[in-house]
Amino acid sequence: MTLPVKPSLLILDCDGVLVSSREANIAYYNHMLENFGMPLVSPDDAKRVGIFHSHSTKQVIEIFFPESVRGAVMEYAADLDYSEFAALVNPEPGWEDALLKISEKMRICVATNRGHSANALLDAANLATYIDRVFTIHDVKNPKPAPDILKLALDVFDTDAGDALYVGDSELDLKAAQAAAVPFVGFRLEAPLSIGTPAELEVLLR
Repeated sequence: MTLPVKPSLLILDCDGVLVSSREANIAYYNHMLENFGMPLVSPDDAKRVGIFHSHSTKQVIEIFFPESVRGAVMEYAADLDYSEFAALVNPEPGWEDALLKISEKMRICVATNRGHSANALLDAANLATYIDRVFTIHDVKNPKPAPDILKLALDVFDTDAGDALYVGDSELDLKAAQAAAVPFVGFRLEAPLSIGTPAELEVLLR
């Protein structure tokens, strides 16, 4: 497995790539569902849990809550401290060593549908020091699968799409990369190029 061009900018998704947040996301969104009298989502419901994992909070609220309460839910979510659920987030093993090596060769940023909590999670995972910039849902108008956040990263780092690489773990990530014409590597995701560990990415980028 090789890349056609060695990138000068590495763009990483957060949840499911750098950190494992499945349990935290289930607890977070079920907390909101319960507060508004909505049915809870079972951890065994792979489809709905997948939506928690890959979509922005606004998108999740639009999917799971009736229109009549969405405004109130958005206000509630804005005041809800995600740090209450951060203990359920675990760093994906191997990234600290891999990013230490990769950061010597190229710039690294994160592009995530997550909001302000992304920085806190990266700090807790001891990864923030290797990342030059974190782009969140608050930086763009449209969340992934729209290409907005990847195009913003390209603009900020003055990088052509073909000179970047995006690593993600969901179909939303893949679609965003395709729309932005950024080469894509799936992290434990079936894709033309895919990896299973951070060490594999470090080897790929040598």
